[in-house]
Amino acid sequence: MDEIVEKHRSILPHVQLTERIIFLTWRLAFTLPRPLLDQLAIMRDALELLHASPDQVAQEMYGEYYRQIEIFDLYLGQFELQGLNLCKNGLAEMIAAAFRFYDDKLYELHGYCVMPNHIHLLIRPLKDAHGDYHKDSVTVQRLKSYTARQINQAMGHAGKVWGEDYFDRFIRNPRDYWRVVEYILDNPLKAGLSKQRDEWPYAWFRGKSL
Repeated sequence: MDEIVEKHRSILPHVQLTERIIFLTWRLAFTLPRPLLDQLAIMRDALELLHASPDQVAQEMYGEYYRQIEIFDLYLGQFELQGLNLCKNGLAEMIAAAFRFYDDKLYELHGYCVMPNHIHLLIRPLKDAHGDYHKDSVTVQRLKSYTARQINQAMGHAGKVWGEDYFDRFIRNPRDYWRVVEYILDNPLKAGLSKQRDEWPYAWFRGKSL
């Protein structure tokens, strides 16, 4: 039976269970426009319900959460920032290298996608030398801290790079897993950044092409 590794709340609720693959998303630090703020509130409420009953969630509720996150991601993917684009100036390659560096150290890396203003990451947390699972919150903080320093150095900037919080959701079953993989790989297509999966150089999946 799954056990709780950590459960806490920042802007969003967070739950990590043992042996579960985790779908993570975080964005650059910028003031969200009203449509995205409203969508974030809807997603927060949906996450509360999903985390409250992880194994007894109605399929309709699960589908609704996916619809809401797709709406949020579509808004986010089409929102252009002035002065910072994660897919320019070698930033995406640096972020991908950071994801790969911790593969088989903190987690098993299953996939990722770097978008101009946000990232998606699919991982399975591993155990440390003491037999405890690496916590998602610590892993995200390490990745954020390292990549923020590198981005500021590359761009000649100083200050905050990433938004305060992150989205996390554990994978429930094989069908859910493949749905998330397709979602990650299709993100650039939905945002109009590429016409097919293989065209986007900043997305990767551990398995073979779908």
